[in-house]
Parts: sequence; C-alpha cells; structure tokens
Amino acid sequence: MLNKSLLQKSGLATLQVAQILAGLEPGERIPTVTELSEQCDMARGNIQIALNNLKQNGIIQLESHGQNGTIATDIDYLAMAQYCSNTNLTCVMPMPYGLRYEGLASGLYEELNQKSVTGAIAFMRGSGYRLACVEEGRFHLCVMSHLAFEYYEQQGKDIQMVAAFGSRSYVEQHRIFVRPDFDGNWQGCKVGLDTSSVDQERLTRFCFADKPVQYVPIIYSQLVPFLHNGMIDAGVWSADMLPEGLSYYPMPCLDEQEKDTVAVLVCRKSDNVTAQLVRKVLSVQNVTDIQRRVMNREIIPRY
Repeated sequence: MLNKSLLQKSGLATLQVAQILAGLEPGERIPTVTELSEQCDMARGNIQIALNNLKQNGIIQLESHGQNGTIATDIDYLAMAQYCSNTNLTCVMPMPYGLRYEGLASGLYEELNQKSVTGAIAFMRGSGYRLACVEEGRFHLCVMSHLAFEYYEQQGKDIQMVAAFGSRSYVEQHRIFVRPDFDGNWQGCKVGLDTSSVDQERLTRFCFADKPVQYVPIIYSQLVPFLHNGMIDAGVWSADMLPEGLSYYPMPCLDEQEKDTVAVLVCRKSDNVTAQLVRKVLSVQNVTDIQRRVMNREIIPRY
C-alpha cells in the first residue's frame, strides 16, 4: 500500500517542478535534480518522481547531454497547464468605463476562451488593488499600464509581463483638467491626488513638480465633481472622457505619459505555467483588433 504522505509530497514536487520548467523554452537546459531539489525544498527522490510524471504524461521531452546537462527538447505548455489544473484563467482589469476598456475586455475574453482554456474577466479600480489580488492568488492575471508595471517591478514585486498591447491600448492620453473659473495662477493651487493609482499619482507629481501647488487626497472617480464644486482646482484625468464645463491643459511630453497609454497583462513572476499558457494561446494582434472594432462600434462588446 502506498504511503499517502509520499503521494502528497511527490504530487507537490511535480507541481513545483512544472512551474520551474514552464519558465524554459524548448532547447534550454533544465536545472539538475540537485538544483531542483534545492529550489523546491524537496528530496531528490521526489524530484525524480516529478520529472518522470511530466515525461510519462507527455508534458516534456528530455534529452541527456552528459556533462552538458539535460535539454528540454519539447514542452507542451497547454498540457502542463491542464496537468496543473491551471486552464480556468481569471483576469482582473480596470472598471469598463468607455469603449477603450470595453474593447480591451472583449479582446481578452475572446482570446482567453479557446484551445481548451476558459477565461473570466473581473473589474476593479486601482492597479495596486488588482495586483494585490494576483499576489494573493485570487486572480491569475491583471491589467495595468506599462508605467504602473515598471513602478511595481522596481519595488521588487513578484511580477512578470505576459503581454503588452501597444500605444493607446490603455488610455488615449491624460490631460490636466481645471475648475471652470480657473484663472491660470498655479500659486497655492489645490491639485487632486489619488495615491491608490500609480498612474494618476506619478503623472500628477511629474506635471506639478515645478509648480507651487498643494496636493489634496482624492479618489480618482471624485476628480470631476470635486473640480466642479471647487474642492480642488486641477487634476490629471484621462482624455478618453471629456467632462462638460471643464477646461484642460496638455500634458508635458514625458516618457511616463506614453508608457501610461500602454496596457499590459501581468501575472506573478513565479507563475510560469500561467505566463507561458497565455503567451501560447493569446494573440496580441487579435486583442487589439477586437478593441479597435469595439471602439469603432463595428461590434458589440462581449465580456
């Protein structure tokens, strides 16, 4: 009779080894059994069982090259995801206000529901909140701007970019909106700042770094009504929505401004199975084509 605890350990070892090997491309050398044992904190015997499981299930093909190590000659990423019960993908993205986000949601939904993969889209404001959900394992993927991704990457977050959808896929651009009777005097100007939004906070601080303003904490969705009622004098807001009665100034030409227009798809750096599965099944071109067609009202959003 097999020992249940041994089965559990070998099964866990197989999942951990699969995550590591999913980060490789065919033709690359795999880590040695000793290296895998150390990375997984598992006994060498369990690692060997894990490799045998993956080979016997047709997930990987290995070829020994003596002192040069063992090469993964082929990796079936879909089969690996199925083996790891990782083909029911969930993705969280910004609230779908406007056709740009509805188009992006439609493109992602279409591409994540094919080739034996199923995908569900959820919505949440704030890149920090979305990333926290991915870190906690509540979602496999999240959407944010390239600007936000670079910020979190610099902060040492367990994060990797799975796909980038090009300029104007996240927002058209941002502008500095001001209250209706603003006279152009920035001295002591009250500027709305949403610290829960990496994009809004960073762009705001870049724009007003050389101006004598004071920052007022807000939630991004409050910016327009706060401008109208005079609680703030100015704020950075997406040009996808042009509120009535408000004037605006163009944003300075910043690399950050361009990066903020690019939507990227992100998962945990350690979740190689999800990353490789999405890279194999998702076409960036198809996503952006669907987004464009939704924005042009050629097709109805579907997500």
